[in-house]
Amino acid sequence: MPLRIIYTVLLFMVFSTSFFTHATGIVSVANKAKQPTEASEPLLAKQESYDYKDSLFRDTPRGTLAGLFEAAFEQNYDKAAKYLDLRYLPESMDADLGPEYAKQLIAIIERNIWVNLQEVDDTPSGSSNDQLPNYRDAFGRVEVKGSEITLLLQKVPDKELGSIWKVSNATIAKVPLLYSELGYGPVVEWFVQHIPQGHLFKLNLWEWALLVCYLVLALLVVIPITWIAKKVILRSDYQYKEDVAHLVVGPFRLLVALLLVRAWMAHTTLSANVIEVVNTGVLLLIAVIWFIWSLTDVIQNSLRLRWINRGNSQSASLLRPLANFTRVMLVALSVLIWLEHLGFDASTILAGLGIGGIAIALASKQSIENFIGTITLYSSAPIKVGNIGRFGNITGTVEEIGLRCTRIRTIDRSVINVPNARLSEMDIENISEREKIRLKTDIRLDYRTTTEQIHNIIDDIRSLLEEHEKVEEAPLRVTFKGFGLYGLQLNVFAYIGTTDFAEFQLVSEELHFGIMNVVSKHGSRIVPVVPVAATQA
Repeated sequence: MPLRIIYTVLLFMVFSTSFFTHATGIVSVANKAKQPTEASEPLLAKQESYDYKDSLFRDTPRGTLAGLFEAAFEQNYDKAAKYLDLRYLPESMDADLGPEYAKQLIAIIERNIWVNLQEVDDTPSGSSNDQLPNYRDAFGRVEVKGSEITLLLQKVPDKELGSIWKVSNATIAKVPLLYSELGYGPVVEWFVQHIPQGHLFKLNLWEWALLVCYLVLALLVVIPITWIAKKVILRSDYQYKEDVAHLVVGPFRLLVALLLVRAWMAHTTLSANVIEVVNTGVLLLIAVIWFIWSLTDVIQNSLRLRWINRGNSQSASLLRPLANFTRVMLVALSVLIWLEHLGFDASTILAGLGIGGIAIALASKQSIENFIGTITLYSSAPIKVGNIGRFGNITGTVEEIGLRCTRIRTIDRSVINVPNARLSEMDIENISEREKIRLKTDIRLDYRTTTEQIHNIIDDIRSLLEEHEKVEEAPLRVTFKGFGLYGLQLNVFAYIGTTDFAEFQLVSEELHFGIMNVVSKHGSRIVPVVPVAATQA
């Protein structure tokens, strides 16, 4: 797959992940806020327990925060300023800069605290058990230079309702100082100021722009380095340099780029929503799995060629199923670590898989039997890849011993796949394991053959076998077997010193012609088994 397509797919997965991930920052809060539109009223009726009288929902602490977060999500900071108590500010601050203070306050909250609206009091009187005056409620705490500062809401006078809730002027007075310590850095500020306002999949456009810029910048750094590394590897004398070069410019390049992005972001002031998207680790998980998959290929190919060169073809044939099993285990381990990182209990997942595994095991009984048969074939090794043998009524060459079945090439050049469970129970005759091939034949001589002729024929046949260079010295027998139904029977038994069946056939042919010449030389003849054929002769 071209790298460009892979990168495109990965970016798409980031977008989709951020869309389905439940953000833990202000975005989630904004979605819970009450919207001043008719379309959102049914939803708000389910979420809110208080019947608000104020058009901006400032009747209660929860309504004030929900409205503030809603205005921030809409990036309407003029509206957000209406939720701030801008009275009695220090002389260095100006109430006309309320929208800017609102923007800075939202940035402080996004980066440092998580506000759960369901835990905020939703009554006009506010919380009564927080050890604060009845006109104040706390909605968060931040730490600056070792000191903890409480963010407060407070009741302020209102002509229509008598009193409403706003962010305390004491808290607003500390916003410039808090923002200088806890707000966005200069890099993020540049993106905030120069990227158009808007949202995509619940994140601000400037947040997406920052993520994309970091990824592109990381690729611009990594691509030249990996390209040079590829050239160096291809010019080396390493036997498997092409596989390693592909690993470097593929998964290794992406993995290093993502690690570089995460390192940069660790030193960048980001919102809770962006951190949540980055911390899901979807891209990093994909890069790790891709790297493991490709690295397993490199190791498999290198070991396979090395073992074949050493003549260990049996172990080489085991590499592919072993590599596939290793891939599955490593990928499963990576996914479990990722789920643990997201907060899931891996032990619970494994327990669930164990229960499901019982049902799968019952449904895949035959597959499990074949797998056990595979283990049996590899452990006892009655056959190996390349061996010729007889398997029941099948005769052929073993081409592959897989996890499910063994592929056999028959003498007719057809292919038969025998399940390993059945093959392990067969009577297997491994023809390739014999160190020599037996020559056994019975000769029937005419009953008119004399005793002297028989002795001479036996002696000459024995001499013929002993003088042949391919015939083993022992055991070697040429004996008069007895009186058969159709002739006098001679038994010839010897071993041909070869494992090549084609060579055996040539030697056997040569010896049989020699036996025929010996019989003819001494005035006898070989008679057939069938009497009719003998009569015709």
